[in-house]
Amino acid sequence: MKCLLNALLLLAILCGIYPAAAEAIICPDQKFVEVLVEDAPTMVQICAAAGQAIVFLGRFGIYPKRSIKFEIIEEQIDHRGYSAYGSYDSKSDRIRLMSYASIHAQLKNPMMYGEPLDRVHYAGAIAHEVAHAVVQHNLHTELLSPAPQEYLAHATQLAVLPTERREGILKAMGVASWESGDAISDIYMGIEPGKFAAKSYLHLTRMLDPGPFVAILLNAKWFYVYVP
Repeated sequence: MKCLLNALLLLAILCGIYPAAAEAIICPDQKFVEVLVEDAPTMVQICAAAGQAIVFLGRFGIYPKRSIKFEIIEEQIDHRGYSAYGSYDSKSDRIRLMSYASIHAQLKNPMMYGEPLDRVHYAGAIAHEVAHAVVQHNLHTELLSPAPQEYLAHATQLAVLPTERREGILKAMGVASWESGDAISDIYMGIEPGKFAAKSYLHLTRMLDPGPFVAILLNAKWFYVYVP
C-alpha cells in the first residue's frame, strides 16, 4: 500500500498534477475514477484506495461500468438524518467526500469501527463509497433495503485495510460470520455497524463459491436478505 501511494505521488509530481483550482483528474490505471482535487496527496490516496476497492470487487465479478466522480468537500454531509463522511449519488455517479482535515475540524472525536479515524480508515471510507458506486452499476433491480449494498461496501472497506488493522477490528467486534437462516438487515446495521461490517467481511471472504450469493444481493427484492 505504501509503495503504491509513493509511486502514484511520484507520477503526480512528474505529470505536474498540482492543480491550482479543483479540476477533474482521471486516476492512473483507473479509467473509471475521476477526482476533483486541489492537492496531489489527496488525489493519490483516493486513486489508491479506489483501485484496491475495484480489484477486491472484481474477485466477485463486479466491475465499474461508467465513470465515478469524487468531489472533496469541506462541509458536513447529512445522510438520512445523521452525519456521514461521504455519500454516493447514483443519478450523477458522484461521490462527495469530506476532506480529512474537515472531518477532524468539524466532528468531535471522529471514529470508525470503534477506532479513532486516521488516514488508514480514511482510505477505507473512500473504498466504501467506491463499492457503493460499483455495486450500483451491477444491480439487476432497484433495492428496497440498503442492506445488500452495505454488506458489499463494508466488506470492501475492511478488505482494503492493512491485515493487522483488519484482524484487530474483527477480533474487537467479537462476532462470527453470517450463518444460514440469518437475515441481513439495515436495522442490525444501524444498531451495530461495526459488527455488521465484520460479519459481512467474514461471510463474503470465507465462501468457497461466493458467486451465487453475490447474485442474490444484486437481485434482492425484499427488505431483508436471508442467508441460504
